[in-house]
Amino acid sequence: MFTRRELDQLILDVEFVIISVVQGVALTTLAVEALPILRDHHTAGYAFAASGLLFVLAFWSAALIHAVSFVAWPMDLPHYCFYFALGLLECLTFGQMARPRDWFGYSIACYVMSGALYAYDYALIRGRRALFQKSEALKLLYADMTRQQRRDLFVFMPSGLAFNAIAYALVIVDPTRGVVLAWVQFALTVAFLANLVREFSRRQRLITDSAEG
Repeated sequence: MFTRRELDQLILDVEFVIISVVQGVALTTLAVEALPILRDHHTAGYAFAASGLLFVLAFWSAALIHAVSFVAWPMDLPHYCFYFALGLLECLTFGQMARPRDWFGYSIACYVMSGALYAYDYALIRGRRALFQKSEALKLLYADMTRQQRRDLFVFMPSGLAFNAIAYALVIVDPTRGVVLAWVQFALTVAFLANLVREFSRRQRLITDSAEG
């Protein structure tokens, strides 16, 4: 029989494998789709390839933060289904580099799916609140998790969705705007990834404090 600690470690290992495999497939798709476009030195191609790479890194970073923070036994299958669904949408998005309108259209779908994942994970976090009430350090960790999850769910996800919806509409009206909008998307993704890096540094300290406590 497994101990509770062994079950938690098993689930964490599964989480890391799924994150790595899904994002590895997405990154491979990005490379395959980007190669012919970059070979022809299309300006929009560079912007979309850079944005796609940062999106993979952002999702991978966010998934790691979630994994080390609250993923534990029992296993939650819908949580993993969201990962695969979002990975598929990433691959479909990366296949649209030569078509800016479709790129932003699929990006809308990615943000809708990401928002659904954040909402589902927020419910998971709330459901495991009792596990984080055993010490002050754990309470601080839980407060940080819920604060960041609410901000991502109610600020970053709607903002990304709104930008891509506006970009989609603008490109329909004037396809030449696609290059500029692609670089704006790149800049916004840089800001989001930078925020995740800061959050990860703070979260590691809180996890360390709770473990030592």
